[in-house]
Amino acid sequence: MRYKSLPGVPPTGKENILPKPRKPAVVFQPKTYKYLKRGTDQIVEAIRPTLGPLPRIVAIEKFRGKEKPEFFDDGATIARRIVQIKPRGCDVGAMLIRHALWEMHLEVGDGSTTMGVMYQVILSEAIRSVTEFGCNAMLLRLGLEKGLKAVLDTLHQEAIPLMGKGNIANIARGMCQGDIEMADIMGEIFDIVGPEGMIVVEGWNKWGLEREYIEGTYWNLSGWFSRLFVTDHAYKRTIFEDAALLISDLAIKDPGQLVPVLEKCVKAGVKRLVIIAKEVSDSVVGLLYNNIQAKTIETMAVRTPRILEMDRVAVMEDIAVLTGGRIFYAAANHNLEDFQVEDLGHARRAWATESQFGIYGGKGDLRIIRQHIATVQGILKNVDKKEEFEKREMQKRLGRLLGGTAILRVGALTDTEREVRKEVAERAVTGLRTAIRGGVVPGGGVALLNAQSALTGLPSQHEDETRAYKILARALEEPLRTIAKNAGYSPDVIIDKVKSSPKGCGFDAQNGKIVDMKQSGILDSTIVLEKALEVAVSGAAIALTTDVIIHHKKPMETVEP
Repeated sequence: MRYKSLPGVPPTGKENILPKPRKPAVVFQPKTYKYLKRGTDQIVEAIRPTLGPLPRIVAIEKFRGKEKPEFFDDGATIARRIVQIKPRGCDVGAMLIRHALWEMHLEVGDGSTTMGVMYQVILSEAIRSVTEFGCNAMLLRLGLEKGLKAVLDTLHQEAIPLMGKGNIANIARGMCQGDIEMADIMGEIFDIVGPEGMIVVEGWNKWGLEREYIEGTYWNLSGWFSRLFVTDHAYKRTIFEDAALLISDLAIKDPGQLVPVLEKCVKAGVKRLVIIAKEVSDSVVGLLYNNIQAKTIETMAVRTPRILEMDRVAVMEDIAVLTGGRIFYAAANHNLEDFQVEDLGHARRAWATESQFGIYGGKGDLRIIRQHIATVQGILKNVDKKEEFEKREMQKRLGRLLGGTAILRVGALTDTEREVRKEVAERAVTGLRTAIRGGVVPGGGVALLNAQSALTGLPSQHEDETRAYKILARALEEPLRTIAKNAGYSPDVIIDKVKSSPKGCGFDAQNGKIVDMKQSGILDSTIVLEKALEVAVSGAAIALTTDVIIHHKKPMETVEP
């Protein structure tokens, strides 16, 4: 389509000039390395200022010019906002590192910038070794991978368990972008519900933070069918102590379907019954309410969570396991004709609001519950790392099974600030789970610097392998160098001071002193550092062994009239 001049604007004579199409191209060495390095450098230099306890902020302009820019100090999010850079060759390198940064975010929720600066050093030094010293790219890659294994073994041996509210809060401060209040609350939450507990982060309209703890577990998109079931009118909820549960996803429309069930329950001495169903009619609600009024049996009907069918089946399975009940499936053409009192589940307490349903103290078989939890844990481990939503939902499911729920409500003065704080809190939850599971090591880049010892004396078969060890050793220094520089100190001076200090001591950027990192609570997640190293080495190795870039033809851009 041709360009047109705007109303009221004199024609320039160029209205009929069409933009040139972008031609296909094949790029060979040495331009390949040049483009890959430049693209990597642009992304990493954009996120480098965010590393450390004294980070700088990166402002990202929105596509609509009138909207205010976004402000971030998280490397993965910043890189995610960059969708293309020019020239085209550099864009290939930029997208490689961008993908690596986002992979870190998805898998461990932290450590993206640490990975990025190591990736940059490895790629830069390796390219220099190939172009200036004639090293073989594939041999360098093999040497990097061999050195990586030795470094990972050292980190794993140095790991110590992360326990206690204070220690958890300390490591949370870096994940919470220096928000001390949020970090302290995170320490409390994880100390109470544990690393596998269900932690829900919600936005709310008030300023500040609030947490709430719920015994047992609960499900959203559920709740009672009618206000007639409410027993606590102040909070508009129903609470049953020592409740029996009928678990189903049936549509119960005829009161006659429930009459035999209620008769058997009354005869067996059941005093409070929760009926979980996909749908109940008004006449069924009336039957249940009449029994409540007559004090025959206390009942309430709650919705089977209104979610996708497979997820709904999983919820019913979890409730059945926790309470020891049988499930009546609509898909299996189940009805209530063969109902027996032994089919009921039991819980110490069941409660419901208009939109939620929860249980506490399920009386299911402990052996079966443990087996079910192990099954869910196995599923969680095998969830594709790209399926972030599925992984998050599976983690919630595991938390429900383990019992104990914490809700963190995040508020701010503006919608934008609230969304940013909510995202920070969600990322911190992911990062802290990882840290508690895998233990911690001295933070601030110290553990990585100390891991250089794993490369000293490591046997090599040829000169290229020896050079690969030197490249990796240099990369292990880069996080500490970056932290020092961002804090306003000379990286070389700080590196020398840390190397000459006792093991476990490092640089506290907030006060500019060399301290015992463990005693000062400056710790890093072992799993995060291990993942950062793995992604940095594998990502840089892919770029290093790329010899040719092929650009596809881009269609001609058009301008709407």
